[in-house]
Amino acid sequence: MTLAIVHELTGFVEGSDTQKPLALIGIRLHLGLIPGIFLTIGLLIFWKNYDITPEKANLIKNQLRELKI
Repeated sequence: MTLAIVHELTGFVEGSDTQKPLALIGIRLHLGLIPGIFLTIGLLIFWKNYDITPEKANLIKNQLRELKI
């Protein structure tokens, strides 16, 4: 979805041999900034929801040993 929105806003022309400078900036956004934003959002969600402490990790390991996994 972001691909379509950014390309539409920057004037990207599919199949063209050359692109406008603004379209090139849009392509660079897709290669760096946008994935970085999604990665940061994902890391924050993971950090907030999965609070594995050393004590919790040991508890899980012991439970796995009991189940012989």
